[in-house]
Amino acid sequence: MNFKIALMHINGEQKMVDVVQHDIQLLAVIQRFEIPLGFREKTVAEVCKDYGIDINFFLQIANSFHDKEFLDWQKFKPFPVEWIIKYLRNAHRCYIDHRIPEIERQIANFENQVDKHDQNIELLLNFFRKYIKEFNSHIEQEENNVFPYILELASIIHSGTQKGVENPNMPTINQYHEEHNNIEETLFDLKSILLKYLPPPVNNCLYNNLIYDIFRLERDLLDHAELEENVLYPLVRDMEDTLLSNRKL
Repeated sequence: MNFKIALMHINGEQKMVDVVQHDIQLLAVIQRFEIPLGFREKTVAEVCKDYGIDINFFLQIANSFHDKEFLDWQKFKPFPVEWIIKYLRNAHRCYIDHRIPEIERQIANFENQVDKHDQNIELLLNFFRKYIKEFNSHIEQEENNVFPYILELASIIHSGTQKGVENPNMPTINQYHEEHNNIEETLFDLKSILLKYLPPPVNNCLYNNLIYDIFRLERDLLDHAELEENVLYPLVRDMEDTLLSNRKL
């Protein structure tokens, strides 16, 4: 299921409110740039200027939300990799602090409306708890290992030094790549359980909201993974190659 609407390329002269009204899903992108609501009649460029955001970087990210041609890592090379990591970290905070807890809350409400001894309910609860554990582990791995590794690579390259990465056992981006597929597959399985096996509660609207939020989270995580796999990871591989070449000089 695709929640995205017709293709629209965003430019700096458009009003930010028009951009959001055209596709409310872009609020997630705006939030990760730490831009608050209250755009008034300001253009995208004016809003970015107000909050110290590089307009070209914003447009590259925002347009990639609709058009995957913008997810070309070569087009991101002019931007500091630190900007991408900050954007991804803000996404992590949204998932951990808001999106996952909200789905947990809805599942708890759902549990109160059905027979708790139903094996399907127990299956859902156990499956979702397992998913949360895997998801938190995934985020923790990125925050504590992968992102610091990338930032260290960037620091070494920018400084022009020939020192090596401090932790030689740090996994490379290629070694870490498979993590995303596991997370996405688990969420897909959770949706399947909900759609196939669970009886609807007394209030079917709550049930539908839960399904919708899980679909929305899945779509959001796919966008998140595509930014990492199609942009961040190739940039890091390029950095690793650059560092290796410098050592051979």
